[in-house]
Amino acid sequence: MKRLWYLAAAGAVAAGIFFLAGFDEPSGRDWTLMAQNALIIGGYGDNFAYSGENVRPVIGTAVLRVDSAFDAGELVATLRTTPESGPIRMGKDVYLTGEVQIVMRDFAEDAPFMEGGITEFLGIHGDTGQGPPVMPRQFAFLAGWGTLDIYANGKLLYEGLDGHFMSTEQARRGPEAGYKVARDDGTVYSPMMPDKTRFTDPTNGELHIVAHSADADPDNFPPNSLWLHLNFADVFVQQAPVGTVSTIAP
Repeated sequence: MKRLWYLAAAGAVAAGIFFLAGFDEPSGRDWTLMAQNALIIGGYGDNFAYSGENVRPVIGTAVLRVDSAFDAGELVATLRTTPESGPIRMGKDVYLTGEVQIVMRDFAEDAPFMEGGITEFLGIHGDTGQGPPVMPRQFAFLAGWGTLDIYANGKLLYEGLDGHFMSTEQARRGPEAGYKVARDDGTVYSPMMPDKTRFTDPTNGELHIVAHSADADPDNFPPNSLWLHLNFADVFVQQAPVGTVSTIAP
């Protein structure tokens, strides 16, 4: 049985008034998240686009229904490219157009901090040692790892790609700031920075979804031959375990 730690709210998320409690949870911990305002993050060559260049809005939604106690559930994201968004460039010669669907149902851990494949409330990326520094240090309310499938226009295109999702504090700024991952003073994030903190806005959130192959391509960043990186800027928590910090959509 997992040892689960959770944050219980004594006020609004923006107020930052929380207390910690720990318990052994014998039953499930069900989450339902819905997300919209989708963004394609970069493409082949640079799949993180910290400067905001090549970050484009795309028609899309995501629905996440998981049980974090039993590492089970489903993530489905559905996108439709447009002339304005352009194609999704997943690889050197791989372009996705039309309807693209990402389906993740298999969750598993590669490291203890992943707690079986789905975990709650942890510092991630940056200098945490929990995930690579491809993003600055962020607080994740919910995160999962495993494998996923990608469909294009109703046909299975890729099966069993490495997948990761996380619902976090906002790190990528909005269109008014050019979709940058940057501090308030304009400093743009780089994984090479010694200080990987102070890039997030704890009063706002985002949902990240990434998929990639295992084979290498040194001309890509990160260096895998296939990559897909999505953000959803509007996240609605429709169900969360009792006592957890959440904003429940009506």
